Amino acid sequence: MLAPFDLLIPKTLEEAIGILAEKGGECKILAGGTDVFVDMHNKYEHHTFLMDIKQLPELKEFQFIPGEGLTIGALTTHHDLDRSAVVRSRFPALYEGASQVGSVQIRQRGTIGGNICNAVPSGDTLSPLLVLDAKVLLVGVDGQREMPLEEFLIGPKKTALAPGELLVKIILPDPGESKSAYIKFARRGAMDLALLGASAAIGLDADGVCRHIRIALTTCAPVPMRARQAEAVLLGNKPTQELIDRAGLVASKEAKPRSSWRCSESYRRDVLEEIVPRVIQIALERAEKGVSFD
Repeated sequence: MLAPFDLLIPKTLEEAIGILAEKGGECKILAGGTDVFVDMHNKYEHHTFLMDIKQLPELKEFQFIPGEGLTIGALTTHHDLDRSAVVRSRFPALYEGASQVGSVQIRQRGTIGGNICNAVPSGDTLSPLLVLDAKVLLVGVDGQREMPLEEFLIGPKKTALAPGELLVKIILPDPGESKSAYIKFARRGAMDLALLGASAAIGLDADGVCRHIRIALTTCAPVPMRARQAEAVLLGNKPTQELIDRAGLVASKEAKPRSSWRCSESYRRDVLEEIVPRVIQIALERAEKGVSFD
């Protein structure tokens, strides 16, 4: 049973921003509702106002321009990403992350904007977005601003959203010849949160030298994190198996996992040594041979 609340349904982005500025912390944004209603039902949260943003056209944009990149409106669902041919072929790590969020029913309703703003360390789309150099566009009463996703995620369930601001879209640059991958490690082959996750994006020059590398980790720190020390192992070198394995070891050491009831810190580090080289290898093979999800 949900506690009573007032439902607000703005018709324009300007109206939505005005409501946020007026209601402040009493107003919670409602997109897919897959987290909001669960938290309210379990009495974790209570909100005087819910603002349903599903009618705002600015949040529904989905456009890929070759040579520029992909713009994803915050209301884009995980199902939309899962089914997009552009995402599958050009941004495979994001496809693999989105396709493993919750259940089919949750992916039909849950939005990428909500997944980002929920800011949990286990978010399946977050480390893929980090290796794809994602930026977010925020709009508020003082105008709009753009920032890297890495700066937007500041802590568990904490973001850089200012009071009265709304996440409108996510912007991914065209990856060019770089290819990516995501591995989710969970306790069972069913709907479950990631015990760990690893993403990689890699690009090679004509001589097979690594000229672009991004590695990001899920559930390894208070927020999904880039493994920059591990990236440095490969950058400027031909990615031999020895270097790939060393990158996994370095990533395991620079991660900041914690022990919980789900598994220990040492177990997480051991698993990272295995899945980081594996995801790098998958991204590398895609960079060399292309991507196919047929």
